[in-house]
Amino acid sequence: MFRKVNHPENWYNPEYKKIVFLDNNILTNRKWFMKVTSWCISKKLSVWFTQGLDIRRVNEIVARRLLELKHFGMIAFSWDNIEDETVIKEKIALLKSAGFSNNKLRAKVQFYVYVNDDSDEEYNSGVYRCRELKKSNCNAFVMYNIDNIATQRIKDLQRWTIRKLFYWLNDITNFKDNIKASKISKKLHHANA
Repeated sequence: MFRKVNHPENWYNPEYKKIVFLDNNILTNRKWFMKVTSWCISKKLSVWFTQGLDIRRVNEIVARRLLELKHFGMIAFSWDNIEDETVIKEKIALLKSAGFSNNKLRAKVQFYVYVNDDSDEEYNSGVYRCRELKKSNCNAFVMYNIDNIATQRIKDLQRWTIRKLFYWLNDITNFKDNIKASKISKKLHHANA
């Protein structure tokens, strides 16, 4: 159950111009979100919602508010299930209609992509979601179930999404090839040194 605990005006230190919210789903109560973010705007604070926001709860007003806010971290959402593809794409389109340009999406919007295990279905679903986010000009960040063994291809998928230059310039298949080439180059360099 969602519950409001404390307005940031009660704990914020005015010596700082940044504020971090650890709330795990502030969009559950849009009125509270608007009240808190209005206060942040009035104080000219740069915000970061560390736990991510529920994109299913983003409407036009929330999308415009997210655009209006100053962010010092990524605006994070999640895409955990392939079944949510339609709503994810609709909400990204809503962000765009609210004023998020392709460059702004690339610079500020990230989706946590949960991959439970290395089974072909799970892995391929994770790769597909990352590729679709990239097509939509959004960053992906692979989250893997730490109770399972992180295989090499899961590690490669995580590294591809974390290393943004590779993510934006290459596909995961090219990333793996680049990593192999880099390892060979290092071995040759050390052998010649």
